Amino acid sequence: MNALSKVYRRACREINLPENEKRLLLKLLREIGVNIVRRQKTWDIKADFITLSFISAGRYPEFPISPYAMPIIRCMMRHLPFELDEEDIRILLS
Repeated sequence: MNALSKVYRRACREINLPENEKRLLLKLLREIGVNIVRRQKTWDIKADFITLSFISAGRYPEFPISPYAMPIIRCMMRHLPFELDEEDIRILLS
């Protein structure tokens, strides 16, 4: 869990986000953290990460429509321990 928060924070620092978008990203991070515990999943396995992101993003419908969603995902992709393909990205933005 700690490593996941480092990835998100690093991604958040690397791209210039307005304050409201940073708050959204941090809320999404907290939600993923809660879901890691509730669902006994792990962030560093691709299938679990996609599931956790999909479940967590459901509480934040503004994320996929944000103009910063794709830059955030691209930045995170540089730090995740696995590759995301186009289908994975489509799922994250749905």
